[in-house]
Amino acid sequence: MAGFFHRVLRGAAPISAVALVAAVAGCGYAGGSSVDVQAPPRAVPPPAPTTRPEPRPQLLKVYFVRGEQFEPVERRAAHGRPGPAAAAVNALLAGPTKAERLRGIDTAIPQGTTLASLAVDGATATVKLDGVRTPATAFDISLRPARAAQIVYTLTAVPGIERVVIEVNGTRRATYAGSTLTTTGALDQQDLSKPVRLARHPAKVPGSAPADVLGVQKRLEQLSYLAADGMSGEWDYRTTQAVLAFQSWHGLARDGVVGAQTIAALETAAQPVPTTGGSGARIEVYRDRGVVLLVDGPRVIRTVHASAGAAGYETPTGSYSVFRKERSSWSVPYQVWLPYASYFNAGIAFHASDDVPAHAASHGCIRVPAPEAPFVYDFAHLGTPVTVY
Repeated sequence: MAGFFHRVLRGAAPISAVALVAAVAGCGYAGGSSVDVQAPPRAVPPPAPTTRPEPRPQLLKVYFVRGEQFEPVERRAAHGRPGPAAAAVNALLAGPTKAERLRGIDTAIPQGTTLASLAVDGATATVKLDGVRTPATAFDISLRPARAAQIVYTLTAVPGIERVVIEVNGTRRATYAGSTLTTTGALDQQDLSKPVRLARHPAKVPGSAPADVLGVQKRLEQLSYLAADGMSGEWDYRTTQAVLAFQSWHGLARDGVVGAQTIAALETAAQPVPTTGGSGARIEVYRDRGVVLLVDGPRVIRTVHASAGAAGYETPTGSYSVFRKERSSWSVPYQVWLPYASYFNAGIAFHASDDVPAHAASHGCIRVPAPEAPFVYDFAHLGTPVTVY
């Protein structure tokens, strides 16, 4: 921790006494004689104390998240206590400003987390936090690497700090040394700082297969929910995701089951109609419905089931365009691979996932089913307009 130094400016030395000089003519009074007394010199005021200019505030770099990537912002802190390291962590725990949140900047650190202490020994900073105890759900645990990384990157932006130890509620939760961030206390004690690759076989979604699977697949293909090469005649993950997209668009229960209501809707449904007009390729995202429309001119080419940002990590609405594409993108905050990633708003992208549930569940990105991701990736050229509702 930086020390605090107090300087006292002293004034000039006291002014020296002045001698009194008298001239006397004789020992007694003689007529007309007089006594001359020299007047003392005027007192010289002491010099005014020198005032030092106020030191400029320190610029601190604080790391928040935006979508699946980090977003550094600057904060200003006065010199002195509590020192730049603690000031930076306190600024991080305070969270983004309202204006920053409107720009999609967020934090993975739970509200109410406070700094208990911060000690710097050489190049190592030990952070002790008092935090709200969150449930050990898979979603909460998936945030732990991002939470630790926010603290690590914020602290290592302070000159001299190279290693970080993080304790939460008295338990060591993460260590950073060299270039490795290791989190502990995760689900099954796994180290979530290691890369997570796309599974070879996508997980099945529970649901009852309809009697005529191929018939349902053909109807879904006619309505743009399933690609022609998806008509396998088997009740598979890809078909279930197409059913979820259909149910969602038509306001049915999103359960992936082709029951009486879904069959009735399939018989009378028409292809989705885009909200935006004009020519050319564009993408429309409907967060609440969990649907992405791939549009070309007036026609919907494909309707894809999707999962947007969960509560607290909502995908920002608005108009954007695709500006970066990576077949295998690495999410720094969440320590996972993002296959077939097409970025359209800072760190927010469309990307493949094996886990595309019937509700918003991501950290801000738009998850699409792994079998559909290559098609979405190829459709989203650089500059393709994206509208999020």
